Amino acid sequence: MEKDFKTIEEQIEILKTRGLLVNEGRATEILTDNNYYYLINGYKDLFVNKNSDAEKYKENVTLEEIYALYKFDSELRINLLRYILIIERRLDTYIAYEFSKAYGNKEYLTESNFDNNKRNGYKITNLIADIRTNMTEQIKIGNKMLNHYIKKHGFIPLWVLIRIMTLGEVSKFYELMKQKDQNAIAKKFGVREKTLKTYLHNIAIVRNICAHDEKLYDLKLNNAIIKNNIHFNYNLDLKDGEYSNGYKDLFSIIIILKVLLKDAEFKKFYNILINDLEELKENIKSIELLQILNKMGFPKDYKKLLNM
Repeated sequence: MEKDFKTIEEQIEILKTRGLLVNEGRATEILTDNNYYYLINGYKDLFVNKNSDAEKYKENVTLEEIYALYKFDSELRINLLRYILIIERRLDTYIAYEFSKAYGNKEYLTESNFDNNKRNGYKITNLIADIRTNMTEQIKIGNKMLNHYIKKHGFIPLWVLIRIMTLGEVSKFYELMKQKDQNAIAKKFGVREKTLKTYLHNIAIVRNICAHDEKLYDLKLNNAIIKNNIHFNYNLDLKDGEYSNGYKDLFSIIIILKVLLKDAEFKKFYNILINDLEELKENIKSIELLQILNKMGFPKDYKKLLNM
């Protein structure tokens, strides 16, 4: 059934009939500047009375509270993306260095320089085809850096090319490298190569969520990250066959950042996150902050865990 267009005034009336407390002046401002669907449908769940047959909000819920959660999530995406990019650029540097050291800086289109077994064969072929396509498109649109190297040297070195590859593409490149090359890169991050693969897969998903401005705080991933010292020390483990906090949720992404970032970098990220959570707590009164933290996968002692 096709949805009818609703004016801002009609949107406000709908929210009122559902029990939401609305300051009309402020509501008009919020709904004029923010898409009703993404704001209300995206962030209302914790504020809705689940015991009501019809959609009704819990007692004393205001539009400003839903908007506060919406703004928190927006700032969270910006903050996460900033620090994921730090990891991404460092990964680019490590891969370009180790691969070029082993095979030369223009041999990334040679299948034998990857882990070319039966299982990986078609993946490597597809990766190389994607790299070729990406290079061709960038040259066509006049990428100055790539065109400079083509004209001056007749090829594009990996350390230049890798800067136009997405984190997902770089993650695939890493996964298809030979074991010894993977080990050399993972060692620079202080983890094993299998662990780094799962980390890169999951932060690539989150990077896309952040870049496309999608809801993030209640993230649920398909693939769990590998257990590390934070899980061991605070007994974050399987419970009744299901993963607990820190494996497939937003908190697992925070753990990844703690492992892959340098200490000073993570401290800056952490301080911003804590300040944003404190501000959110000030702006939301009808529900407990703990409910939001639970959705994010944050365990009770998350501050202690992240400061260990």
